[in-house]
Amino acid sequence: MGKYFGTDGFRGEAGITLTADHAYKVGRFLGWYYNMLRERNGNSEPARIVIGKDTRRSSYMFEYSLVAGLTASGAYAYLLHVTTHPFCCLHRPCG
Repeated sequence: MGKYFGTDGFRGEAGITLTADHAYKVGRFLGWYYNMLRERNGNSEPARIVIGKDTRRSSYMFEYSLVAGLTASGAYAYLLHVTTHPFCCLHRPCG
């Protein structure tokens, strides 16, 4: 699938191949992209992005870096913090 993307998300070792800088850049891009889509449709309000995470320690680093990128690009970020997701416990236990 590529260097960083797997079948259901980013892949790599936290802090080694996937860093806070990666998450920040992804946040910057997503904020820009969704704001651009809204503007094309005549909506000048900032994009609203909802973020959830699992219980791994690295999730905190990625969550706040992603939020920094989103807000730097003008989007609003809403944090669910630790939450369930469709793949929880199907592949491996979180944590």
